[in-house]
Amino acid sequence: MKGYFKIVIAILCFIQSINIYSINSSEIEKIKIKFTSNTRMYTLKNGIRVILLQNKLSPTIACYIKIGVGSANEPFDQAGTAHFLEHLLFKGTRLIGTTNFKKESPYLEEIAKLGGEIDDLKLKIMEPLVDRKARDEYSKKIAVLQKQLIKAEQNASQFVISEEDSRVYSLAGQIGYNAYTSQDVTNYQIKLPKNRLELWAYMESSRFQDPVFREYYQERDVIQEERRMRFDSNPHSRLYELFNSVAFGFSPYGKPVIGYANNIPNLKLGDTRHFYDTQYIPSRMVIAISGDIDYEASLEIIKKYFEKIPDRPEPPSPPIAFEESLGRKTAELTADSTPYLITGWSKPSIQSPDSPAYEVLSRILTDGQTSRLVKKIVIDEKLAQSIGSESAVPAEKLTTQFAFFVAPYEEKNYGKIYDLINTQLDEIKKNGVTDKEIERVKNRIFKSVIDSLNSNAGMAELMSYYELMKHDYNYLFTYLDQIQKITSADIQRIAKQTFIEKNNTTVWINNNN
Repeated sequence: MKGYFKIVIAILCFIQSINIYSINSSEIEKIKIKFTSNTRMYTLKNGIRVILLQNKLSPTIACYIKIGVGSANEPFDQAGTAHFLEHLLFKGTRLIGTTNFKKESPYLEEIAKLGGEIDDLKLKIMEPLVDRKARDEYSKKIAVLQKQLIKAEQNASQFVISEEDSRVYSLAGQIGYNAYTSQDVTNYQIKLPKNRLELWAYMESSRFQDPVFREYYQERDVIQEERRMRFDSNPHSRLYELFNSVAFGFSPYGKPVIGYANNIPNLKLGDTRHFYDTQYIPSRMVIAISGDIDYEASLEIIKKYFEKIPDRPEPPSPPIAFEESLGRKTAELTADSTPYLITGWSKPSIQSPDSPAYEVLSRILTDGQTSRLVKKIVIDEKLAQSIGSESAVPAEKLTTQFAFFVAPYEEKNYGKIYDLINTQLDEIKKNGVTDKEIERVKNRIFKSVIDSLNSNAGMAELMSYYELMKHDYNYLFTYLDQIQKITSADIQRIAKQTFIEKNNTTVWINNNN
């Protein structure tokens, strides 16, 4: 079997070396067969799905864990919880991250009690009908409790081993130890020597079986500072947040992954623990390992550790779904910033059979200097520094947005740019696109996929993602095959059904200087 990978990689490298990226369905099927012959999938007793991809080109492994939980799963008053949990799950367990959990535990209980009381009092102060005298009393109590909390945190800190997991992995030769949270998923990833699989299985299963939310309130402050640095001080990020808020309202994609500035300080430990217990369930977890592995031995190691995580029932989905807009929505952000415009139209999720066609259309419009809108708006008209588009903003599990991101030279050109975008979309509605444009984009998409296949990490990332989103880790190859079949008529049809005024949301920056 290991020879198949060498053959496939050789083919891919040859294709890249001669700058040819086009491929037909039969060739895609050949590559798929070679890859799938090296892949095994299992489902553990608790529902965790495991994908093992054997690739013996180097004595390493890429280990990815994806959980089908993101900010879309949060209630609005707990916005930011999924991202916060990503941070907290690096804080260790009863054995990792502490010198003596038995002695640390009473202080953790005290911290939880004091922090909960402080959070409750802060919410009481926010109540509009509370009189001034009561507010003053609450503030005094908070001051007293805050001193006690600081003392308890200091007592607990004497037992904390900060970032012990990072130290362990570094000694084991890790590369790329990291995590991320999106609207749809939370991901934990690492690359290791192949003989460190059992270490990884122990460390990661412990993370999900026995997490201890150490330094909860200090970490909440860290998140607040991250919010200030990445969003509050960045007008373009704030505009993106405004776009999602206006486009999606109170549906799941309407809130920022990191949470709101005024609610991060009020995220309660009890609510965070409840969210973890109810949402981070085994049936939503996918493990993908790509590299120099033995299937049976690897599976036994994974079962040994990950089957200890107890199964839990599937929670209900968020009760509020995206509602079709009754008219075009616009908003303006006043900020000291260079001009920026975001405009988008609602479109179906990744489950739609038209999802690949939207990606092709996005690239026809803005991928490269020969794309329609880059050529028209940036090169010919010189109205903007850049224009880009994405076919699924901010994510793709639910109804989403086909959006354009434009950096104009001057604010006065917002209207003209919007009109030029619509002119190109109307042209596509009327006449479709050329075969040459479609072929160019198909080749670029194939190249980007080929690039991802050249690494264990790229394969683990894609297989775990598609297993969550499509319940098919091989969807990458189905996607390529679908891309090959897209015609001008397909592009014309989706343009007609999508780019209508009532589906549009547009936001822009107004520099107040």
